[in-house]
Amino acid sequence: MKHTRIALFALSIMLVCACSKPMAAKIITTNPENGNTTTGSYAKELLSLPATARDHYQIYQVNPKLYGSSGAFGKIQNRLDDIKALGTDVFYLMPVYAEGKEKAIGSPYCIKNFKAVNASYGTLEELKSLVDAAHAKGMKVMFDWVANHTSWDNVWITEHPEWYEHKADGSIAWPTKDGEWKDVAQLDYSKKELWAAMEDALEYWVTELGIDGYRCDYAHGVRDDFWKEAIGKLKELKPGFLMLAESDYERMFDDGFDIIFDRAMKRQMITLIGGGALSNFANWYKGDQDKAPAPKTKLYFITNHDDLTSDTPAGQFKSLDGSLAAYILMAGLNGSSMIYGNQEAGNNKTINFFNTQTFNWNAMPEFTKKYQEAMQAVSKLNRKGACKLYESGRVLFVYYENGGLLAVNVSGNEVEANFPEPVSGKNGIPASQKFGAYQFQIWE
Repeated sequence: MKHTRIALFALSIMLVCACSKPMAAKIITTNPENGNTTTGSYAKELLSLPATARDHYQIYQVNPKLYGSSGAFGKIQNRLDDIKALGTDVFYLMPVYAEGKEKAIGSPYCIKNFKAVNASYGTLEELKSLVDAAHAKGMKVMFDWVANHTSWDNVWITEHPEWYEHKADGSIAWPTKDGEWKDVAQLDYSKKELWAAMEDALEYWVTELGIDGYRCDYAHGVRDDFWKEAIGKLKELKPGFLMLAESDYERMFDDGFDIIFDRAMKRQMITLIGGGALSNFANWYKGDQDKAPAPKTKLYFITNHDDLTSDTPAGQFKSLDGSLAAYILMAGLNGSSMIYGNQEAGNNKTINFFNTQTFNWNAMPEFTKKYQEAMQAVSKLNRKGACKLYESGRVLFVYYENGGLLAVNVSGNEVEANFPEPVSGKNGIPASQKFGAYQFQIWE
């Protein structure tokens, strides 16, 4: 809660016609290399995973506070084509609800009314228009939900003070489990009347606007038995309803969540870009996959609204090029991934999500285009088959049996890499190739 130029970049998609004769269709070629097709050496296999029926979602996180002091809903709607162009499956809005003012510090996670919109963003009708427009472009719509606490001027404070935890002196407490958040009041889930009120509010946006899921803030701070009941009701109300937990605890899968956060993936990727052994990453990844019961997935990201308050993707991944390579590798793995709306614009400044501003989405149009084209190619990978990881030089290959190949140079140096034996020199794929700094390439 509070918590480039790409020097050398190529993106290829292999298309097969009805007669089964392979045809190479170049999508981008800014660094054409004539790969060697006669080498007898192959990339080293690091990992082999069996086929899974795992779901994959490309999520785009939207912070309305980046759209100025008024009219955010309409401005966001005007950007839906650009958002969809990133291969977006799920359009995720940070809290759209009426925001508290008493003791507040500007956090959108300080909720005054769970069933009212933030008037500075627009009206309920404008929010409905945004949801309908996203649906029309083939995206699921996910809202952010804050079940752990409320603002100090929430009506429940006066009408139902018994729904809150209290300190020894009888006053209402603020959250203290993971730091002191004094701008909000801690709810008490030992009170079943609170469950009914919270479930009613959760269901309101499904019936009122037809949303398709919730990202649940600080989900592990709320009782597991509440989530099991509430999620069961939501999925009964709308089959296929998608639940994302802002939590790294695998027990949240048992509560009914479909996706949970995977902050460890980001730490592993920072290590990888920083020179860490590819074999160590492969070993970690296998164990991480084992902890997510298919079809459920973990969520990978290089930044989000919390992370960007202290450091930028370019700062953590050596450069904008490095951050893009890291994200493409994450997005091509067997899981779900999330773009925090502004990373595709080449943003290189920290952003405090408590603050309202007008973000410049067109600062680096060439970088944004590369993001869009790469993510569209990633979305075409068929990840249903067996997955293998290979290394050659500092290039990590992700190969899906009959489903595609992703190659990423995780270093800032040019390297020459041999390709995995199953695809080496076949169907237009070279046997070896030079990869520029942070260059990646995709074959379908």
